[in-house]
Amino acid sequence: MYQREDLHLDSEACEVSYKGTLLRLYPKEYELLKLFLDHPNHVLSSAAIIEKIWVDDSIPTENAVRTHIKGLRRKLKEAGAEDLIQTVHGLGYRLKPLSGNTTKSDNSLSSPLMKLLALRNMEYVIMDRDLIVKKISPEVKKYSDYPAELDIGREVTLAFPELTGIESILLEILENQRQSFEIKEIARASNSLRPDYINIYVMADPTQERSNQQLLVLFEDSSEKMIWKQQVVQQQNESYLLMIGSGEIESGN
Repeated sequence: MYQREDLHLDSEACEVSYKGTLLRLYPKEYELLKLFLDHPNHVLSSAAIIEKIWVDDSIPTENAVRTHIKGLRRKLKEAGAEDLIQTVHGLGYRLKPLSGNTTKSDNSLSSPLMKLLALRNMEYVIMDRDLIVKKISPEVKKYSDYPAELDIGREVTLAFPELTGIESILLEILENQRQSFEIKEIARASNSLRPDYINIYVMADPTQERSNQQLLVLFEDSSEKMIWKQQVVQQQNESYLLMIGSGEIESGN
């Protein structure tokens, strides 16, 4: 059972009510609302919504996502729950903060940086100097070969062993001796749901003061770029072999 003020969602009965009035939602509208209730403090981009809800279906356009959200908003408004789902321009959608809640979202990253991450479909982890996870973005687990190991309060290397052995480099970033560090085109190891190749970028968290500095780790899907590079190399090799073959034929003549 989910509850947010006067809104109730019964996940067993797949029913939604507001102030006791039952809402008649389409399946995708129900899934959208449940997704927002699962992530009440997060801004969800259209890409993140598509990935979560349309797992086994044909992938819709962002316009289709907006249409579903518009329909859900209309039904919520008719029931009296107006503006429950808010648009964060350039980033995505989120639930309206609870009454009297003036705290920042768990994302807590600056708006320009959040906009950049949304545009590039990047996810992030924030960790302290002991490599303990302090915050995570909604979809970052999909970048780990060991997603069950990724949680707040645990060592980041359990989920991302790629960060093992670079502690001295991370310390240099924290002490402002190095601006950033990156590991590119990391191949998938064990999680079949993880992208084939990812890039990892590490930098100091720009939202924190130096006295309380933390590390921001960004994750990016580089599969398409890597596959394109492999295809280019393959084509070059094939062209080279054809040239050699043509030269041998001409020499034979």
